[in-house]
Amino acid sequence: MLKQRQRIFSAVTFFFIFWYIFLCSVHLYKQRSLWNDEECVLRSIENFSAKQMFGEDLMAYQVFPRVYLFLIQQFAKLFDFSRLALRLPSFICMIAAFLLWLRIARNSIKDRWQYLAFVCSWPASGMMLYYSAELKQYSMDVLAAALFILFLCRQDALRRERPRRYMAALIALPALGLFSYPAFLIAMIPLYNLVVLSIREKACRKYLAVYAMSLTVIILLSYFIDMRHRPTDVLSREWRDYFVSFASLSEFLQSLGEGINNLFSRWFVEYPKFFKSLGRIFIGWGLINVFYAFFANRKKEGGMLRSLDTVAFVLFLEMFLIGCLQKYPFTVPRTSLFYAPIVFYLTATGIGLAARVHPYLYRLILGLYFVFLGFLAVMQSFVAFYWDLGFYPRIW
Repeated sequence: MLKQRQRIFSAVTFFFIFWYIFLCSVHLYKQRSLWNDEECVLRSIENFSAKQMFGEDLMAYQVFPRVYLFLIQQFAKLFDFSRLALRLPSFICMIAAFLLWLRIARNSIKDRWQYLAFVCSWPASGMMLYYSAELKQYSMDVLAAALFILFLCRQDALRRERPRRYMAALIALPALGLFSYPAFLIAMIPLYNLVVLSIREKACRKYLAVYAMSLTVIILLSYFIDMRHRPTDVLSREWRDYFVSFASLSEFLQSLGEGINNLFSRWFVEYPKFFKSLGRIFIGWGLINVFYAFFANRKKEGGMLRSLDTVAFVLFLEMFLIGCLQKYPFTVPRTSLFYAPIVFYLTATGIGLAARVHPYLYRLILGLYFVFLGFLAVMQSFVAFYWDLGFYPRIW
């Protein structure tokens, strides 16, 4: 009987994994028209030479990691810049990211029902479906985050058991910054870990030197071929409403509240707003868990950052600080899409905190969360089949 239940549970989990990939495939092959931002990116892809791609501002004030954009250009050129070819790299990145995040969650979540909730979050998320096939860099951000966090979760075992592979990872990981801007945020975490490790173990200083050198080279390269060609003044004006404001105390609190709300509650659906508001009941557990998981696990990890439980808080803090410096619009969902799987994880495990109050409360909240996710997954499927998914997810 127990084995039969396990088989049923595994079959349900596999179905939702398959269903997310299937919905992304439907979204890709529907071949909807390019929307404004995609058209603007396409102008640079069609008109820029390799020299221009790495030496000039992109057309229409667009911002896009140049190495990644160049690879899309070279690939799409083979297929006469068809919409399928232009969007296929985003699709590949998102599916690869999804599979890596499943692996991270499987190793991090002990409760199988919480793991299932994490899996179900993907086909229920309008954002994770839409950006799986759009001519933008955001699915690559999700993939880069998954690669970094998978390394952080396995860093100790790699260093002890496979030092050569560990060294190779330290050399290669910073290069993700050439494909994803948020990768530089996450790249600071292994650097911190290596500083702590080198203080404790002199033999590990070589790892710190290698990683620091690799990261420095990539930052300089990114600056010269990419970041110095960004239209900073235009972007500052365009995104000014999405930074943390210090104009007054009330504006600071308002902008901070809106930023946290956007970062946690906009991944599933925007319209009707009732369902977005309903989602906050569950996502609120994830917000609580950002702080709880960090302070509950930081001592266990010996001052280093070894798990998603501690990394989630540090990334949140990094985004907040850069938002305060008016450099990163972390309140805009698509620019922080890489954080969405972390929110799914924090919410699934955060609901588990309800068991500390009463086991039946935990079962009730988790059960209602499954109903919520199941309903959204069904409605997102209808939208994917009969209409077009959008960057403001709506289910009717």
